[in-house]
Amino acid sequence: MSEAPKGRHLESYFENYTFTDTSLVRRDGDTIWIPEAYCSEGHSLMRDDVRIEGRRAIHLLARKAGSEGPLGDLFLSPALDDPRKLGVRLEDGATTELHCPTCQSSLRQLTPCTCRVGAYVRAIYLTPDPNELGAVGVCETWGCPRFFVTEGGELLYELLVD
Repeated sequence: MSEAPKGRHLESYFENYTFTDTSLVRRDGDTIWIPEAYCSEGHSLMRDDVRIEGRRAIHLLARKAGSEGPLGDLFLSPALDDPRKLGVRLEDGATTELHCPTCQSSLRQLTPCTCRVGAYVRAIYLTPDPNELGAVGVCETWGCPRFFVTEGGELLYELLVD
């Protein structure tokens, strides 16, 4: 995992987390990553044909909120604290609509984000069943680096911004 830029750090809340070949969050050397991702309807968000650092990218559809334009492909790195995005580009600070590429449903709202008034964190689930309470929470504000990872309702990781 690359070192977080100044003013940001990845906080781990579960020092005894067991990383295995079947765990919902994996570790490869210093890189912690998500092997699977789903929308709230259970559709896979992983793309075999788009890779970042050799791992399948998380595929979403995105556009600026309130825009009448088409949804564009957005690919996120599955590695925690890797801010790389491929595909659609928006201006920093823009509120982003995030959708499943299969069913077009909006990603579920989880909680407000502290980056700005009115911003929300959206859910990318770690299993096809959102009731299992495993998720990556990503902010809908383009350019906001904040995210967190939960499993079984427990907070595992969170990117903190000073």
